[in-house]
Order: sequence, then structure tokens, then C-alpha cells
Amino acid sequence: MSGLQYFYTKYGVVYAGWKFEEMNFPDYTIVIQGTKLKDYRELKHTDKTLEKISEYGWVLANEVIAGTIDSNKFNPSKKNHQSDTWYGDYDRKVMFVFGAGASANCVYGNEKTDFEKDQLRPPLGPALFDKKFSDYYRRYKGVKQSLHFLQDVNPDVEELFEREWKNIHKENNQAVLSRHINIQYYLQEVLRDVTKRVTEEYFAKNLYAKLANKLQKSYAASVKNIYGRQSFKKFAFVSFNQDTILETFIEEQFKTSLTTLDDYVNVNDSPFCIFKPHGSWNWGWEFPDITKFNGNTADWLFDNNINFFQLYYNLLGDHINMIDWSTWGIEASLHKHNLGKHTIDKSQLKIIGNDNFNNYFPALLLPYRDKDEFTMPLRHFYNMQHYLSNVETLIIIGWKGNEDAFNRLLFQHANKINKVIIADPNPQLVEENLSPILSKINIEKIIYKNFEDFVENGIDKEIQ
Repeated sequence: MSGLQYFYTKYGVVYAGWKFEEMNFPDYTIVIQGTKLKDYRELKHTDKTLEKISEYGWVLANEVIAGTIDSNKFNPSKKNHQSDTWYGDYDRKVMFVFGAGASANCVYGNEKTDFEKDQLRPPLGPALFDKKFSDYYRRYKGVKQSLHFLQDVNPDVEELFEREWKNIHKENNQAVLSRHINIQYYLQEVLRDVTKRVTEEYFAKNLYAKLANKLQKSYAASVKNIYGRQSFKKFAFVSFNQDTILETFIEEQFKTSLTTLDDYVNVNDSPFCIFKPHGSWNWGWEFPDITKFNGNTADWLFDNNINFFQLYYNLLGDHINMIDWSTWGIEASLHKHNLGKHTIDKSQLKIIGNDNFNNYFPALLLPYRDKDEFTMPLRHFYNMQHYLSNVETLIIIGWKGNEDAFNRLLFQHANKINKVIIADPNPQLVEENLSPILSKINIEKIIYKNFEDFVENGIDKEIQ
């Protein structure tokens, strides 16, 4: 066993720990976390499977490691990403959580039939790679190479991507990694055009628009009465959708603009905060030099079999300025075995315009099932975590409650929740996934049959 080392990997993450030699696994580097050393040493040799070892540290294929630095030769500087100082007598009791079902069913009335037939109706997971998007995916080599399983009969997209991520992680499969990078560019283009279609063609009968309108009126009424000892309302939105339909209508109704990432989480001066744990089509890291990409960044990265190490630490910056050394504890809090790691600096994310995708690498988390990761700036993370401690009414629309990393934060920090509203035609799965909250004493559970039912019949009654 060596001393503490930092292990740089080809998929861009840096792990800190103690290297162990395990004769049964000569093709792997075992990196045990310092907080788990004692327990790992006590683990019986016969119990040491790769799966069991993964509870104590990281199991890395030898070829995955791009380099190491001893702790006595390197003292990484940490950035200060703290939550904002929260002030004011504000009502921060309401949080909405949106999933794919909300965007896929956000149109009502006489436009609903046309919307459901529209090629650019926001897709649910299995439909992300449907044949109706062939005009998009035919331009992305990595997507085309993945269609043999993504267009299988009733594919479980999350499970398929999770399986491939494990292949990248443990077997150093660079071909799979380059496909995943290419797929991110594909999703970015599809979700941009989905957003454009919905917000420009289906705005008159849009549930996001109607919701935002009602919330703006509720906010305005509370501001008017503030001197009558009513604290004016704030609203938090957690969206796992990578489209920007919600944001577009919130901006319109509240007469504001999300021009920087900080605008999303202005906890004191804005009526709302929008948290997007899986990123957004219009977020990305800007390349300092794009000349070598020959006008098509997605193709160049794929053709050159670029991995995340090369992407982050050669093309976007270097291992000093692109790693956020303050992320270890946050990543540990999201991981099911409390294992930490150092990730790319998400505070460097910027808003991307509609026409300059080649200048950026998109911040989109692929739809993995179990991957414990957020793609959002740390300021967003800290403010979301703090906001959870204020929430009393949790409103779930089109989300199945199946995001393990978010749920760990929710169960740990949202201790004031007394009402859970579920707007879903099949609420049973949500109830099962959120049972640690719903099983508590004095929790009021209210079911609405869908997004439309809640907006039409619930919001005025539930948000006083």
C-alpha cells in the first residue's frame, strides 16, 4: 500500500486515496478512500469481490489511469463555492419538481391533439432516439453506432447507458466514451429545437405558461401585502428536463431574463430559483480555441476518439484550472457509499446561444439510471440544498421520484415538508420512491391525475 495519491483518469475524474494491490484483480487499480481504510483492512480476503471493494473505494481499470500525483508533491487549491447569504422575510415554502412527463404533456385544450402528433413533442426517455429524429441522428456518428440497442423493442435507455458507463469506467472502453460525447451534442440540438417548437407554436394552450402566470400573480399579491405582515413568496423549481420550456415561460411571465447561470439561483432578489441537476441544452464549457475542429466540433471529437481527460485538460484547459478540488465532499454526499471524487469545475459553465454549439462542450448528463452525479455549478448545488431545508410543500409533476442522488439530498435536508402533491396518472411509483418522506407522521399527500388537473384545479387551492 502506498501513501495518499491523486489518480487522474481518462474519463476526467480525479480520485484521492490509497492504492492497494489485490492479487485476484491484477488488471485493476484499487483506490481506497481514507475514511474507509480501517474497514477495508478488516475485510476478509474471501469477501473481496470487485462489487464489494466498490463500497470502500474506486475500482479502476489500469488503462483508465492517465497519471498520478503524490499528495506530498501537490497541494491543490480549493475554490470557495458557498451558498448565498439568505436574507429577508421571504416565504420559501414551495418547491416544484419536474420530470420528462411534464414537458411531454404540457399542452392542453384544442392544441393537444396536434401537439401529441408533432415530431418535436418533448420525448420521454425511450423516445429520445426514435426514428422520428432521424434527420438529427443521421448527422451524429456516435448516435448512429448506438441505434442497434437504443432502438430495440421498448429499450430501457437509462439501464443501457448505465451499463455502457460501467464498461467505460472499468474496462477503459474509449470507443464507447467517444460515442457518449457525440450523443451529448445530438441531444443538445434535439432539445434546442424541441424547446423552440413548443414555445413558439404551442404557447396559447401551454401548462407551463399557465402555471407561471398563476405563480406570478401569487407573487405580486404577496408583494403588495408585505407591509401587512405577509412575507412575499418565492418559488423553487427543480427540473430534470434538459429542455428550456419551463425557463422560457417563467422569463416571460415574470418579465426577467436568464442571461447568466447566476440568474438561475438569485435567492434574494428574484421571485424564483431554477435548479437543473442534469444540466441544460444551453449550458456548456467554452473552448478557448476551436480552429482545429474544422467547423464541426462533434465530428472532430468523435473522429479523434477524444476522451474526457483530453477534452477537459487539453482542449478546455488544464488539470490545474479545470478541476474543482472543492467537490470531494459534495460528491461523497451524492454517492450511495459516500465515496468522494474531484470533478471538472462546473462554475465555469456559460449560457450557450442558439447558433454557436461548435464553441462549447455541452453540459448534459446522459440518462443514466444509477450514476451519482449532478451537472450544475456548485453555487446552484449549495443553494438547492439550502432551499430544501425551507420547503414545506413539495409539488411533483411528471417525475417518478427515481433520482437517487437528488433523493439523498431531499431525504436528508427537507425536514419541514408537511404536504406532498403528486400530479401524475400513475402516482404509485412516485409514492414508492418517496416513501421515506410520505411514511412520516402528519404528511399530507394529495394526488392530481396529471399536470393539467393540477394547474386547472389545484394550484389556486394548494398555494395560498
